[in-house]
Amino acid sequence: MTTNNVVKITNRGMISIPANLRKKYDLEDGQYLNVIEDEGFLKLIPIRTTKELQEVGPSTEDVLKLIEKSRKEDLELEK
Repeated sequence: MTTNNVVKITNRGMISIPANLRKKYDLEDGQYLNVIEDEGFLKLIPIRTTKELQEVGPSTEDVLKLIEKSRKEDLELEK
């Protein structure tokens, strides 16, 4: 869903991200964003720390279990 949030660019090239979007995307003061130009659009991508990514993603143990399961399934298919 597209939402319409108008922002103004300052004379120093800065913009303010509306509070509702900062809250929705858990953006905090001092956090970095990657600005990507894609087919005529600018995309703002939050840069997450390794710790933040570990908190929301699967653990290393879970990933290793999935890899092992996949290997076993591949071996069964080769028989």
